[in-house]
Amino acid sequence: MVHEMSTFDSWIRNVEQRTDGTELVQAFGIIARDAAETYGARLWFTGILGRRWSYIGGYRSEAPTALPVKRISLGADIGLVADDWGTFSSCECARLLGFLRDLVSFERRS
Repeated sequence: MVHEMSTFDSWIRNVEQRTDGTELVQAFGIIARDAAETYGARLWFTGILGRRWSYIGGYRSEAPTALPVKRISLGADIGLVADDWGTFSSCECARLLGFLRDLVSFERRS
């Protein structure tokens, strides 16, 4: 039996290819648009300065509307805010967060 790649695996591989070599904020825009179009997720990326989380890219510049909002640190000064994970499963969310943390970490090393 041939192993078929899952829809999520295909999606994340496509996102990786499309964001490779792009500026971090541009990559955030690509990821957020694709997540919204494919999974219905609403993701905003933020800069973190102390307790303040300020929008730098993502779903749109409008503020999240659903509560509760999830705030997830991706690195020392970069975060993710989500008010709707759409149809991402919990496993897919975890894998996406791992990808995003690697992306932010790699950007810091470059």
